[in-house]
Amino acid sequence: MDASAPDTEEKAMNRRRLRYVIAALVTVSVVLGVMAAAARSPRWRPPPPPRPAFSLSLEDGAGRSLRTFQHRGTSWVLGEDGDRYVVVVRNPTAQRVEAVVSVDGRDVLSGQSADFVRHRGYIVPAFGSVRIEGFRQSLDDVATFRFTNPSDSYSSRMGTPQNVGVVGVAFFAERVREEVAIPQDNWRRRRAPARSKSAPRPSAGRAGAAQDRAAESDGNIGTEYGESRTSRVVQVSFERASSSPTRVLSLRYDDADGLEARGIDVFRTFRPSRPLRPGPQPFAQGFAPPPP
Repeated sequence: MDASAPDTEEKAMNRRRLRYVIAALVTVSVVLGVMAAAARSPRWRPPPPPRPAFSLSLEDGAGRSLRTFQHRGTSWVLGEDGDRYVVVVRNPTAQRVEAVVSVDGRDVLSGQSADFVRHRGYIVPAFGSVRIEGFRQSLDDVATFRFTNPSDSYSSRMGTPQNVGVVGVAFFAERVREEVAIPQDNWRRRRAPARSKSAPRPSAGRAGAAQDRAAESDGNIGTEYGESRTSRVVQVSFERASSSPTRVLSLRYDDADGLEARGIDVFRTFRPSRPLRPGPQPFAQGFAPPPP
């Protein structure tokens, strides 16, 4: 009896070890089967890479960020009639990008109705930012961005009052990296004619159209074609990696009364919310319709 006891214990230990090995093999088989099934499944896709956190903001002339509110999925900026502001675009990536910027639906370089496919923009350096101070008049000067009455805004005077109250930017990646740092755009190296502080007067027909559609803008302020300000740039080449932008961002803006009417708690008091209406668009979409 004594001689056979160790042999019995060893057999029991071997049986336990065998059970552990079998259990481990079954677990591994199950895991591999699940992974193989997921790989074969047409519904399974790897998660998309996170989008670069490009940013768009408005600052005052001293570089202080204007108050911004999130409301119903839209970013709203608080402005005040007569105040100057600057559009700031930031690039957090390791490659420079092109930023096509619009204010009230007008391209900030050409002054035309904004279209990021046809128009070119500013180059934002890697891990850098660009401050855009106004509508460009030449390679040396801009017309300052200032909040104003919607009817006096540059966009209204140019015949597009329906887009007053929005700032937009479309970011484009570069196909071939070059050493220079600002894009080739479609305006010429000549100084624009001297401009007054107010926006240029459109033709009689265009002015009539602007007045007829002035009610389409539901904001209390727009952006005027302000006084000339020195802001020098140079032109260089930039080849886009794609005709589609990497990211499009927009900001809406209004004065305190306008934001409160929309239900934004600017003064920490309650006011009834203004009914939702289709908002202004930062960039033109679709094809060209026939003229009226």
